[in-house]
Amino acid sequence: MNNWTKLKNLYVKDHLSKDYLATPGRRLNAIEAMEKLLQQHFPHIIKQPKFLRQIPKDQFMREVQLKKGSNLSSAEKSVINGLYKFLSEL
Repeated sequence: MNNWTKLKNLYVKDHLSKDYLATPGRRLNAIEAMEKLLQQHFPHIIKQPKFLRQIPKDQFMREVQLKKGSNLSSAEKSVINGLYKFLSEL
């Protein structure tokens, strides 16, 4: 299993453990959309997620927002926060 898959799985597993979320599918959809955007605009992150350690989270959010062409949703921000949260586990 590659590091991107590990990181994504850590986020999904953590997310699914949160019984209190009103719309849990929203963040799961957001991680899938985020993965597509990263594959298109940030393929080096998919190949080696460790590169996220070199970019401050706020800066990365701004870069993703620029590539997306619109504001990030709260679910997309949550995904990015979650990816950074689990980087240390790779």
